Amino acid sequence: MTLMWNNPAIPFTVSLAEKQCVPGRDFVLVGDAFYGAQRFSISFVQTDSGTRLFQLDFRFDQNEAVLNSNFPIGCWGEEERHPLPLLMGRKFNIEVKCSTDRFVIIVDFQYHCEFAFRFDMNMADTLMIEGDVFIQSVQIN
Repeated sequence: MTLMWNNPAIPFTVSLAEKQCVPGRDFVLVGDAFYGAQRFSISFVQTDSGTRLFQLDFRFDQNEAVLNSNFPIGCWGEEERHPLPLLMGRKFNIEVKCSTDRFVIIVDFQYHCEFAFRFDMNMADTLMIEGDVFIQSVQIN
């Protein structure tokens, strides 16, 4: 199964079918962060509660990528910080790969970091992209 959206408006949200975050599933984004961008994020959300079970936040203003979750609602966990792998004005390819117990983040076809699941990711029912970014395509494989 492959689903694809081209040139989606930001913020972008898409409902995920039940149990989308299964081992072997890939979420691929192609786009670029425009000059003057401050931040943009990719989040896996449980919409009923508004909980971000996983958020990957690219912070140009801090030159870092920050990974976190806020479950239970409103309570953010410990941030996991990594060097920012993107440059403003440059096209990027970001893959969020689901494994059995973690997300593996690949940026421009190179390993960047991992984020161990803190919760049952099958609770995620929405993919959300928001912030200072232009997305050319979103693909779920």
